[in-house]
Amino acid sequence: MNFFLIFLTGFLIHLIVSMELNSISPIAPFLANYFNIADSSVIRLGLGFSLVGLFVPLLGVWADKYGKKKYISFSLIIYIIGTLISGFAKTPLVFAFGRTFIGLGYFSLNASVISYISDFVPFEKRGKAAGIIRIAFGVAILVSPLYATYIVNTFNNIKGIYIPFAIIALICLTLLTRLPESKKSNNQNISFKDVLEILKNPVGLKLLIIQFLSITSPYIFFSYLGVYLNNDFNLSQLQIGYIYTILGCGTVIGVTLCTFISDKIGKEKFTKIFFTLMVITIIPIAYVKSIPAFTIIATLYAIGIDGGWSAFQAICTEAFPEKRTTFMTLLSFTNALMIILFSIFGPFLYVLKGYKLILTISSISSSLALLLFFNVTKKR
Repeated sequence: MNFFLIFLTGFLIHLIVSMELNSISPIAPFLANYFNIADSSVIRLGLGFSLVGLFVPLLGVWADKYGKKKYISFSLIIYIIGTLISGFAKTPLVFAFGRTFIGLGYFSLNASVISYISDFVPFEKRGKAAGIIRIAFGVAILVSPLYATYIVNTFNNIKGIYIPFAIIALICLTLLTRLPESKKSNNQNISFKDVLEILKNPVGLKLLIIQFLSITSPYIFFSYLGVYLNNDFNLSQLQIGYIYTILGCGTVIGVTLCTFISDKIGKEKFTKIFFTLMVITIIPIAYVKSIPAFTIIATLYAIGIDGGWSAFQAICTEAFPEKRTTFMTLLSFTNALMIILFSIFGPFLYVLKGYKLILTISSISSSLALLLFFNVTKKR
């Protein structure tokens, strides 16, 4: 079995979907001007992106029953369509429409790639496997701000951002033809009822709530970071890109530590340590008044959240082995639900009390995620 090709394909898929997602916030001021909308409304361009994520568990059931490779191929095709629509969009409505297709691809691929790889990697080594794939996310955070800001500053359009994503997705689709199909569920009667059974399971439900809370913290933190740095510190678009890139270094460090340490000390212990780092660094950020101090603390926060979340994801792959993709798509469902809620209420919250309120919500959600994770693992 060609493990290198499996991981290469999974890495590239995670890289492009993560780069697209992390390209939006750094160029939020540009998008506001490009589409002639308010800064605080840029986040609403992703409402369709997240809405389709609510239906991903239905596709996850299909993947467990008929094969994850087929599901990944379908998701890549949808993703390619979305990147082409958004890349050539001239109005915010068309751009948002294209990102609806991108969203379906994003949530499907995020769940199915790690689920697919987990069928070939034992749980004892899955922290390393999750870390390797998650490094793609770290690289995306590292390079996408500079990539996106360079493209818009040089060409004054978004085609240059999206066309390369479509090309790489097409390459991944080709590579998939050389990969084996993963294990299908032994239960061929698997259906949407299995989703409800997972939701009724106390451990499964708690893991989903932890996912919701832990992903809420960084999402709302980064969503308005570009606008905050522009308005409160008067940083240019390029300077904002540099800040995002520095924080991306924190993500790379976090996921790299997960790759090489989490399996050795235990994924649960690793998650607790790094989620704790996430909490103790997010709380003081709202009171920092200098860019150097802000950058240092925010980088430590990135190490904590991305290191801990990578190990947490590896834990989740073994929660329901026979319904792995179904459960992983439920995790994506919680991501989508969180994005929808914040896309709707985020602009009002930002206008109401600014970035300080956003950071307060981020602090509360990360603290609750840590407490609940201690609760769900105390008897294990």
